[in-house]
Amino acid sequence: MPPRSRALARLAAFAVVLAGTLPARAIEGGTLARPDRLTRATVGVGTIIQGEDRISVNRCTGSLIAPDLVLTAGHCVRDNPLASAVVLYDGSRALRPPIPVAAVARYDVVASDDLPAEYGSLVQLSLDTAVLRLAAPVRGRQPLRLARSTRPPAALRVAGSGLSSEGTGTLKTTRLVPLAYTSTGLLIARTGGSEICSGDSGGPVVADGPAGPVLWGVASAVLTRNPPCGRVVVVAPAAPLF
Repeated sequence: MPPRSRALARLAAFAVVLAGTLPARAIEGGTLARPDRLTRATVGVGTIIQGEDRISVNRCTGSLIAPDLVLTAGHCVRDNPLASAVVLYDGSRALRPPIPVAAVARYDVVASDDLPAEYGSLVQLSLDTAVLRLAAPVRGRQPLRLARSTRPPAALRVAGSGLSSEGTGTLKTTRLVPLAYTSTGLLIARTGGSEICSGDSGGPVVADGPAGPVLWGVASAVLTRNPPCGRVVVVAPAAPLF
């Protein structure tokens, strides 16, 4: 493994907080979402999970990649949720009713003794994506296009909904500056003064261009000493390089 990949793996192992596992908060700072192509393709994702002694709700963010398909973080729909649904946004405000999810497809990492532990961590984070098939297609909204290049541009944007316990959330966006990326397609980036928080997992990370936003990946985790928020973000590639 290249030295940069080893360093990133150690950093990730030291301070990764999977953003969907903590009480939901929206992006701290950032900009209230306006009705542009990024935010019109962004959705809030809610899943109902059956635990050993209670039922809980997990809240994340996702993006339309087809009229009936949503890309989000894989850990947002782990543990075989009882049910999932998404909400669309009008600017920063969530719209009702929610749209039920009909099926979930996740990438999975097969454990292998042949893989060094550090490389296994990178593979696992790089495959932290899931595709949700909606019960009905979304009309009147343009899905995001997937990036074709493996090298991220100098400027990126992320959208996050940070849903609240009441089931509604405020959609925000913030800028990201790439710091490093690995051979697995994993990207490490920092925000421009704002923070990514719990509930922003799965949020689309895009590059803006003349033809509109291009989807590079999804917010997978934050590297922080003070969870649930942080300024250094782990981005899982929208199209894993495996």
